Amino acid sequence: MLPVLLLAASLGVLLFYVTEIAYAIVAARAHDGYVPLGFVSLAMDIYSYFSFIHQAAQGHWLFRNDMTHQPCDRVFFNLQWLVIGKCMGWFGWSPQLTFTIWRFAGSLTLMLGFAALAVVALPRTWQRVTALVMCAFGGGFGWVIAILGTFRLIDTSKTLGLRNPAIDLITAIHPFGQILKNPHYSLPHGTFLIVIALFITAERTRRARWYVAAAAMAVIQGLMRPYDLITICAAIPLFILIECVLSRKIDLRTNALRALPAVVSAPLVGYYYYIFSIHPVFKFWASQGDQKTTPIHWHTLGFGLAGLLFAWRILCIRKRPMTDPAERLLVVFAAAMFLLFHGNYLSRLLSFSPQIGISLMAPLILVAVGMLPALAERFRIQRPRTRAAFLVAFLAVNSIGSVLYVVWNANIGATIARNYLREPDAEAVAWLASRVKPNDVVLSTENLGSRIAFLLPVRVALGHWALTPDVKELGKKFERFVGGEMPRGKASAFIEEIRPRFIYVINERGAEDAAYFRRVSGATLAFSNTGVAIYELPSAPNATAAPREPNSS
Repeated sequence: MLPVLLLAASLGVLLFYVTEIAYAIVAARAHDGYVPLGFVSLAMDIYSYFSFIHQAAQGHWLFRNDMTHQPCDRVFFNLQWLVIGKCMGWFGWSPQLTFTIWRFAGSLTLMLGFAALAVVALPRTWQRVTALVMCAFGGGFGWVIAILGTFRLIDTSKTLGLRNPAIDLITAIHPFGQILKNPHYSLPHGTFLIVIALFITAERTRRARWYVAAAAMAVIQGLMRPYDLITICAAIPLFILIECVLSRKIDLRTNALRALPAVVSAPLVGYYYYIFSIHPVFKFWASQGDQKTTPIHWHTLGFGLAGLLFAWRILCIRKRPMTDPAERLLVVFAAAMFLLFHGNYLSRLLSFSPQIGISLMAPLILVAVGMLPALAERFRIQRPRTRAAFLVAFLAVNSIGSVLYVVWNANIGATIARNYLREPDAEAVAWLASRVKPNDVVLSTENLGSRIAFLLPVRVALGHWALTPDVKELGKKFERFVGGEMPRGKASAFIEEIRPRFIYVINERGAEDAAYFRRVSGATLAFSNTGVAIYELPSAPNATAAPREPNSS
């Protein structure tokens, strides 16, 4: 087991540095007058994570929504962001350094979690090593689709997102992409695989302590990433049902132990239902899960060779019954995640479901590797050298997608404006950093607000398309306000509603615009450069709506 874990750790370090290539490309392609913020993709979501991470760095254990001017109770808890924020506060890390360290930790955790699962699921060392390499550098058949796209036979436009035929080159359905793009994918993915590894160990030993350990890890997992709770609560009851059918008996004690991870996760599901469906401010966040349906055929092609071997395993189940409970469990988890991923075909209540697909490739890979001996037997590959050559070729084809993934996402990331900050904005944010307090509200556009929330521990009136309630309406109002098109009475009412401490605007016409702001809001020009004007209200009226707490300053 130790050699496999050491290999996994080495691969985790290697993957971090390999994926850093994309970040270097995006940074190198910054236009004159722009500063790279250290992202390749999903910047808006990552900015929103840091609005909570900043709160943890300030000493809070429960979080409010800081991407809105609306008063919000501290009712949200996320273990991952809490730990990251505490480290940022203790060690004085910048947001950019914090993200880099978090991404490194995510790479290590994912690979070590997969290695732990491979050790308990696969019998031979060569299979475990093969699975690790497939996990580290795996990709689908997007490279074939990309070739067709160059001849304009298929539309692979970057705007298609989850509906892109080359889905495995655009979205993070493979572990490689998760490590590259977002540690909020990779780190919880690794811990989720540990849940499954503990459960398989429990199935093999039938000892209660392993079921309890799996349940405890499921709770930790749920406190980091809510979507995986749904997978656990769906897959484990299905597995229990299948085991009862196969054994033709109902063992109450064993089934009660098997149900523990789902049972202990149920209260957390109820908590998240309250947060995302009932809470007056946080419920707007649920709109982030609204996703268009993903074509099943493109998604399936995105699984690559692992998907083909997994499908073959299912098709030959009569000739090769699944006698190993570990294999049955992996198949059940894969099936549950696949069905939940495409659940938004059935109902809008399952609109969040594509988020569940983060961990889908792991069981596919492990089941696929279990079929490699049968594949060699079918093609009569007997000689050791021939088998070794076949395995090398298999892994090489499986890895083509990861090479293209770096190139595609770096090229796309270099064209996305939200991955950069104008130099005048960087100067303005530095000025704000020495003046804002955590309860101050900064009023700006959604795009600028998100960057400010990433860089500074402050509330922003507009910051994220899902976390900011009524963001479209507020955005239109702010545009009219800044343009001087809003009548004086409505402009004053708008400022009274937002109650900002600072108003941050693009300074296109110069500081003479200050007269308009003084007239309608009582604000005065506090900062100005060639691209930004910041207006300050004489006091912090929002303090009455969100009282400053002793450990917030």
